[in-house]
Parts: sequence; C-alpha cells; structure tokens
Amino acid sequence: MTFCLNPDCPQPQNSNTASICATCGSPLLVGERYRPLRAIAVGGFGRTFLGVDEYKPSKPPCVIKQFSPREQGSQNRDRAAQLFQQEATRLDELGSHPQIPDLLAHFQWNQRQYLIQEFINGCNLEEELQNAGCLSDREILALLKDILPVLQFVHDHKVIHRDIKPANLIRSQNGRLYLVDFGASKLATAASLALTGTSIGSAGYAAPEQAMGKATFASDIYSLGVTCIHLLTNIAPFDLYDSNDGKLRWQDYLDQGRRVDPHLLKVLDKMVETATGRRYRSPAAILSDLENPRPSYVPKSQGSSVSPVSLTTDSPGPGYSLFDSSNLAPTSAKTEETPEYQARVRTSYFLWLIAFFVGSTVRPLKGLHRFYNGKIFTGFLWMVPGVGEIGGLIDLFLIPGMAQEQEEKIRAKLGVSDSGVPLTPQTSISRVLPKATQDEQVMKLLEVAQRQGGQLTVTQAVMATGLSFERAEKLLMDLAKTGYVDVGNDETTGAVVYRFREL
Repeated sequence: MTFCLNPDCPQPQNSNTASICATCGSPLLVGERYRPLRAIAVGGFGRTFLGVDEYKPSKPPCVIKQFSPREQGSQNRDRAAQLFQQEATRLDELGSHPQIPDLLAHFQWNQRQYLIQEFINGCNLEEELQNAGCLSDREILALLKDILPVLQFVHDHKVIHRDIKPANLIRSQNGRLYLVDFGASKLATAASLALTGTSIGSAGYAAPEQAMGKATFASDIYSLGVTCIHLLTNIAPFDLYDSNDGKLRWQDYLDQGRRVDPHLLKVLDKMVETATGRRYRSPAAILSDLENPRPSYVPKSQGSSVSPVSLTTDSPGPGYSLFDSSNLAPTSAKTEETPEYQARVRTSYFLWLIAFFVGSTVRPLKGLHRFYNGKIFTGFLWMVPGVGEIGGLIDLFLIPGMAQEQEEKIRAKLGVSDSGVPLTPQTSISRVLPKATQDEQVMKLLEVAQRQGGQLTVTQAVMATGLSFERAEKLLMDLAKTGYVDVGNDETTGAVVYRFREL
C-alpha cells in the first residue's frame, strides 16, 4: 500500500505501484524517490511514516518525517520549522554514531519539508513495557551500559537531546539500543545555556529546570533516570512524584520482596536528584560508578555467604553486587584498606617497637600493641617473662591481621561498611496524608502562579504541586471557564499559558 501524505486527503490509501493519489491527485513518491507505506507516529511538528527507497534495487526501508505542525499562527509555525531544520542539522552531525539513525536526506518537496532517516527494525521500550511488563535490575543495568556511551557522544557534540523517554529508545532485532527523535534537541553554547528558552520535552520525563526553559546536559541524565525508573516500576512518572519533598518516591512502589541491587538504587536516585548540583555531571560519571562501585562490607561473623537485599527496607544491607563480575558465586569477606586501617597498622608497629626495646624493663609495655587492638587477655599474658619475648616476635607478622580484625569490630559496632553505607536496615515509616480538597488544590495553584509572575503552563503547575497532568489541566481549565484565568500562547515559545487576572 502507498500512503498519500496530503494531510487533507480523505482516503490516503493507494496501491503499491501508484504514483498519483487516486483520491486527491497528489504525487505519492516523496522527492520522486521515497514511497510512504504507512503512518508510524504523529507529533507536534509533523508526521512520521515507514517508507522504502525506490531508487535502490533492494528497496530498503526508511523513515519519512513530514513537517506538518499542528500549531496555529505564523510565529508558531516559524518556530516549529526552525526546530525541524535543527533536527536535520543535529542528525547530520550525530548520525556517524552506530546507535543513532543516519540522516539519509533533507529537502523541501511539494511545499513541505522532509527528513529521510535510517529505519531501525525493532520495538521501542514503551512498547516493550506494555507487552512484557517491568524490566529487571539486570536489564536496567544493561540498558544504562548500552545507552550511556551514546548520550556521552551526544553531549560531547554539545547537543542536549531534551526528550529522552521509553518511546525514543528503540531496541533493534539484534538487541542493540538506539536513541532516536532529535526534534527537541538543542545546541548547547555558553550563551544558550545562560538564557531561559523554550520549555520543550515530554511531561513527567523532563527535569525541573528543563520545564522552566533552562535545559542543561544534566537534564538528559534526569530524563534517562526517570525512564529507567518507569521501566523498573511500570508506573508513570507523575504518579511517583511526591510534592511534599519534591522527589520521586519510586522505591515505595517496587513489589515487596523484589530483589534489586542496592548500588543500582543509589545510582538511579542520584540521576533524578531535583537539584542539578546533586545530580551526576556526565554520562561518563554514571558509567564509572556502575563499573567501579565501592565494595560492600560483610562482617566475618556472617561467614562467606552473601544474602540478597530485599526492598522491604530503604537502606541496603550486605548484599550481592550486580556490578561485580563474581556475583554469581559467594565471595569471602575482605576489608578495604581504609585510611583508618592503615593508621591502625602504623600505630600498632610503633607500639610494638616500644615493647621490643623498653618492655623487658617495664613489663606492662610488653603487650601494649595487643591492648591497642583489643587483645586484653593476651596483652596481660605478654607481661610474663619469656612468653612476651616469643609472642612479641610472632606478633611482628600478626599485626596487620589484628588491626584488620579490630577495624571490622569497630565498624560492625557502628553499623557501617567501609564505604560508609549503613549495614542495619532502616525501616521505612510512612503515613497516609489526607487527600487535598479541590479548594486546597486551587489555592496551591494560585500560590505557584503568584511566584511565576501571574501565569502558568500545565507542566509548571504539575512540577510545583505534584498533581497529575490531567488534574492540573482540568483545574486550570475550570478557572478559565469562570473568567478568572485567560488562556493564550507564549509569544516567544508558543506554549499554552494560563494568565491569572487577579492574585
């Protein structure tokens, strides 16, 4: 079937060999070369179709993107045309990466702009989530390790994607992930990062600063983190947002008893920090943290077996590491040589030297290094003439082990690992807050509008109040019906804004 790309055609389906639409008479071969077969997606800037290249004998598949903005007004259309042109430029620069679709052509035909891209035969992660359900922690880790180098490549070319979400990550039939849809991307220069620009991106996945028109490289990291959390929980981002503390309370929604690597939890939490200063600075930093995590401490009293972590607690205890190449078999406990341990060894040897040179005269000093390392009984025993001399020579080789054992006891008593992670699970105590009434929700919107200078977009309302997108939009529309709010478009960005007449 050949699909007619005239947006006003009432019957766009035509035969496989047709060159002119039988209904509206429009030419069917885009640029006299590419035959559109069926629609794939419809967005704010246009429509996307699966097509074939008629110029090549094998007629390989391709993606045809038609610029056809839905916004009204010449200013909005000019802005949309500019973004469409920018997408072509970004794809031309980034298409050299094997996990970003190639730009095959960009031209104007039949009074419309077109992009022709490489077709990725596969399924996007939004479809995977609908068909197969939640991803496991191992699948999330594999996703991050696969896509983070791609994102680093994009950022190295000074480009911010601004629309990372499950629908824009396609898994090809060979299992490789592709990052697609650079229609919202932005070239990051010192001047552009300093200015407040267009609020572009998908609601729920966009970082708070991006929703305010201040997208940075860290905004892509936030969006990727939210994407992973959505795939891990199968719960929409808006439903995970807690307006009380301004964070995604996503771990509360994981199935009880589900085993997830604690280090992955920490990595994802850091990716979706609200403040950019607490977020990862680059995709490379996340990769480094994933591939070289700090080793977990396991007390000797627990033996060599390692038990998995249950998500019925908030803080990870001793557990398997998803990032350790030896995670399939039990590992023996090994204390990291921390500065405290090294200092204890040095002090112990210093006390041993005092015992060696002075202990024969002042017998209580003979066991000083053992007292220091908690060996009280043998410390007294070493005061006995003969025993102390022989034991002291043996201790010359035993001091590192004594120091390690004492450090382990101290850390176990404090309840922390070598890396400072609490070993004792911290029970999560939650309380159910009463649901806000409609009047309280409206008052919250008024407070936010006052802080925003008397006008709001739906995205700003959602991020500031924690309401769902549908609920915030309904409240704003109800206020508009009463005449209290005027609905219009931002003159610069074209975004729908709600302007409050009185505050």
